[in-house]
Parts: sequence; structure tokens; C-alpha cells
Amino acid sequence: MVCTLLVSWIAGAQNISVSSAVNQNIANFVQNNLIGDGVYVWNVKFQNATGTVNKPQIGTFLSNGFPHLQMDSGVVMTTGHLDVAVGPNSSGSLSNAVSGFYTDASLASYASGSLNGCSTLDFDFVSISPFVTMNYCFGSEEYDEYVWSSFNDLFAFLVTGPDPVTGQTVTRNIAIIPHTVSSTNPNGIVVAINSVNGGVGQGGATTPPTSGCVNCYNTFTQFFVSNTFASGVQYDGFTQKLSANATLVPCAQYHMHISICNVGDNSYDSGVFLEKKSFNSPSADVSLSHRYADTIERSIPKVLPLSLAGSSYSYGNVTVAFGGDAVVGQDYTIVTDTGGAIDQLHPTFTVGTGLRTLTFRGTPTADLTEPKLIELYLMTSLCEDHPALKTYDTIRFILAEDDVVRLRSDTIVAYDTCKQVGVELAIGLHPPFTFHWFPETGIDFPYQQYSTATITESRTYQVSVADARGHTDTTDIYVEVRPRTNGVEQPEEAAFEVYPNPTDGEINLVADGITLVEVYNVAGMCVFSRRCNDDCRTVDIRPLPAGLYTVRVTTNLGTKTEKVIVR
Repeated sequence: MVCTLLVSWIAGAQNISVSSAVNQNIANFVQNNLIGDGVYVWNVKFQNATGTVNKPQIGTFLSNGFPHLQMDSGVVMTTGHLDVAVGPNSSGSLSNAVSGFYTDASLASYASGSLNGCSTLDFDFVSISPFVTMNYCFGSEEYDEYVWSSFNDLFAFLVTGPDPVTGQTVTRNIAIIPHTVSSTNPNGIVVAINSVNGGVGQGGATTPPTSGCVNCYNTFTQFFVSNTFASGVQYDGFTQKLSANATLVPCAQYHMHISICNVGDNSYDSGVFLEKKSFNSPSADVSLSHRYADTIERSIPKVLPLSLAGSSYSYGNVTVAFGGDAVVGQDYTIVTDTGGAIDQLHPTFTVGTGLRTLTFRGTPTADLTEPKLIELYLMTSLCEDHPALKTYDTIRFILAEDDVVRLRSDTIVAYDTCKQVGVELAIGLHPPFTFHWFPETGIDFPYQQYSTATITESRTYQVSVADARGHTDTTDIYVEVRPRTNGVEQPEEAAFEVYPNPTDGEINLVADGITLVEVYNVAGMCVFSRRCNDDCRTVDIRPLPAGLYTVRVTTNLGTKTEKVIVR
């Protein structure tokens, strides 16, 4: 008995479930279940009526683990009652017509017969970028016995608005088979029973009729799923999850008309599944070229270029809210490249055409005994006529005293493979220090100042450091890996050795072509420096107090470092 119940529960979990939107406000329903990021939607109608839904032909679905639908949840629209969509596939011809059915003149030109039992959804929208997309799956009880017949149940996603090339108002069905747009077929091939199927039609025919059958194909079987699973959905066949895409004019008004209808009769129901929150546009936002949590020193301005990323907009209005414990106007100032101040009284600026900048500067009177956090919350409105369409971003900086921690930029030269990397502190007053190399590719110990490495191609690394008080800095280390060319061996990197180690103060250096010797203490301060003309084989550092030091030798092949203990 227990085993029987368990098997029954598992089978039931593979059937989708649906919930009708009857008595729900259609605008709220669509906003909550279909609309994603980057689009603003209004004037929502179901069967050409605003307000409350009164027909059980639209609702939500849950896949409940049924994998072949390739969606977890979303909106479902049907030509009959929603319940017909629910599996298992127990009938080849199930219908449940809704009384007082609706028809749709917009699809008449696409249909091969009368339109019945239509379920339609309309809304106006604007897009924040030049593209919108929506994921869907179409299923029908007309499969497989009515393939290539006049009972070709129909659905469409009709987008009406300005063409981005000509500017003329056009209507296009964006529910088309992937990769079928061409110079001879600029609108692509519509997704329908007669075009997406298993390659078998009425009477077992394996080729479409030669005449009288519009958009009939047997070549797109890769997009069709025959429902032989005895679970999931009732429909005898359905498409794979497909994506409907439209190219638009950003911020221009468009109209979307989603419709599915029975054709030629009002039986053998069909349905279209729309993935939750999949109607969206790639977001565009204000991009500031900065490294996360960089330090802004009191008297050294930080200039940040900014642009509208991922969009075709020439300008955008940005409203700033201030956070962190650093107070704008008291601890720091922000000025645009046109001289306008950004502060609590003037929190809005406009990103103009091309690249613009913001300049941050600490004030002379700021109390920076401990570093303070600057935090800006940016809200960008790109469509002036639709201010509800916004994007958001956050930037953060550390405000600190001058010269608290500073890294040296450097170039490391190697042949074939770079086997060791390191970064030097130019200034470091508050140890201990923590480091991070990014990307971490090829770095054996990315959180150490020095590391063994296996780097075979030239690349730039960003190295960040933080001291014990939270001050940070970031620099670039360029690793140049030179290939061996024309079969001629390039000279190997010079061997480098420091001895004796530990030392009482005098050290011997083994390296060819030494041009500079530097010694740094544990705080990262340079405490000894000597330029050389091949006369640095022996260096006297006896004036230095006992402790741990880093000896840095520069040669014509690059730099080498070694830890040395002075007793």
C-alpha cells in the first residue's frame, strides 16, 4: 500500500497545475506574472476589456517538475477552459469550450478558416533598450491527426509600432521559427501546427500538400515534442521553449497583441505557455568606470568617467541618494564636468552625449581619524515620457587621509611562462596588509603579495590591497610573456640569489645586469635604494635595524624579489 501511494504521488508531481485568473484585475495579473525588467506596460486588456477577468481562458501554471515544458511557471492562455491543459495526456481530442466565445479579427489574415474560442491579451509598452524578448511554448490537441489541414489552430504575438529603420508604423508577428528570417522571407515563418510538427500529417502523410496549404512544413521537427510521456500536459504535442524577439526604438510606444484561437471549429483545444517574467528588455544603466571600494584620499581628486551602458541613449537623468558615514558637503564634494555640484539640495544630474565625469574630493575639514564610507544610490530615468521606467545602481568608495596605502604599478617580463609574480607597496603605514590578484587565473596564491604562477600569455592583473584600518588601493601589474621566435633561444631570466640569509648587514647579489637595488621594510616603505652600473654584487645594509626586509632587484629582464632577515 505504501509503495502504491508513493508511485502515484511521483506520477502526479509530473503533471502541471493551473490557476485561473477569473475575478483578478488583468493589469495586476500581467504585471505580477509576465512583465520583467526594462519594460513599462499599461492599458492592459483581456479579450479587449480592462478590469476583472471573467473567462477561465487565462491564468498561471506551475510545471511541478515536468521537464519537457522547459519552464517552471508563468502565464497560460487557452482556446477552451484552462483545465484542458493539465495532464496526463489521456485523450487525443479533448475540448472544453467556454460559453460566449470570443473571436479575433486581428488574426483573420493568418487563418485558414473561422476563428473561435479566442483568448487575447493586449497592452501598450515602452522598452528601455532596442530589444524585447518573451519565452513561450505552444501546444495543441490538433496534433498529430490534423497537421497540414485547415484546422490549423493559430496563435500570434503581434507587435505594432515604429520600425527602427524606416520609422514607419508596422505590425509584425514575432512568434516565428528561429533562423527563418531571410531576404526572401523578411518576416520569418510563423510557429503553428502546420509548420512545427513531427513530420507526419493527416492519413500518415510525410510530406505537406503541394497546394492549398499555407506555411506547411515538415522540416522543423527539431522544435516539436510529441507528448508520449503520459504526464505533464494534456496536449498531444507541443513546441520546445522558444523565444519571441523584437527590435524596437528605445522609449517609443508599442502595442502588444497576444492571441490564440481555434480555427475552423471550436474543439480540439490549444494553449500557449508564457514563461514567468520573461517579457523583458536588457537593462541599460549608468556605468561608472571605477574599482569597487577604491580609496579617495582627502586632497587627491578622484575623477570617474560615466556613460550609459548597454543602450543606445544619448542622455539620461540620474537621481542620487546618499549613504555611508561620509557626509556629502561636509566630508567630501562631488562636481560634474560642467561644474555643477551634486549634493543633498541638488541630487540630480544628466548624463550627456558620449562620456562625462564626476569628480570626488575630500574636504580640508573632514575628520578622517578613521576612514569613512561614501555610498551613492543611483536611480536612472531614460525615457522622459515614462518616468516609472527606471534602473538602479550603487557605488561605494573609502574616504581616507592622504598617502595611507599605495601600490606600485609594474611590468613583469618572462619567456614562455611567468613562474612568479609580486607587487610592491610604495606606501603602507598600517600593517598587516591583505592582497587580492584579479583575475585569479594562473596565480597560485591570489591572496598573497608574492605568489608562484603559471602564466603563458601576456595579460594585465588588477591587484588590490587593504591595510589594518580599511584603507585600500588598486594597481595594474602587466605580465608580459614573450615567445621564443625564429627558432632562436631567448636568454633565460637571470638567476637571482641573495646570501647570506640571514645576514648581519652585508648581502651578496647573484644576478646579471643589475640596474637598481631597493630594500623595503614590512610596512612597505623603501628604506634603501641604489642605482648600479654592474657594481652591485655586494650591498651593505648594516644601518638597517634587525628585522624582515624585501630586496627588490631590477635587471634588463625585469624585477626579482627576495625576503631577507637582518640580524
